[in-house]
Amino acid sequence: MALRTFVKVGSITNLSDARYCAGMGADLLGFGAVSGHENHITPKQFQEIRGWVTGPQIVAELYGMSDAAEWPGIQEEYRPDLVELGLRELTILSREPSLPYILALAPGEQIPLGSNPAYVLIDPDDPALLQLTTKYPVLVMVQQTSLVQSLLDGGGIRGLALQGGQEDRPGLRDYNELGEILEMLDTD
Repeated sequence: MALRTFVKVGSITNLSDARYCAGMGADLLGFGAVSGHENHITPKQFQEIRGWVTGPQIVAELYGMSDAAEWPGIQEEYRPDLVELGLRELTILSREPSLPYILALAPGEQIPLGSNPAYVLIDPDDPALLQLTTKYPVLVMVQQTSLVQSLLDGGGIRGLALQGGQEDRPGLRDYNELGEILEMLDTD
């Protein structure tokens, strides 16, 4: 399958989401790698999921990291292709990660001088952040189908960022908005 734009799906916590999104053609799959943080999956859970998924690049989401000493272990246990973090986590690391990274900006935040993110992740509710498309590959966080077409028609963005969800029980999941958005983007 092919999608009309670049797609990153984050906060994946289960095999159902990972396989569905990979099968639909998502480019990046993100997994919470910081213990104790929302949507965290253990290295063992991650390895089980990773064994069933091919195609997309893997993103270790570092939200909630409180100590730079956590990073080497995460890098070793998850072996990501990219990392995703906010300004808080970037500050904790005290330097840019050794891997390509996605910098998530909240409304009102700015990219630190000298930073070189592979992608910038923004919320569509901050029009000022959309101006970053002239300097950086921008991924826009989307949770509603109503925003997708206008974002794609507006041009300039690199792609969309979506969120995984919880299974109702193992192997059973209602994809709602995630499924609708991926279907909208499907070129087949």
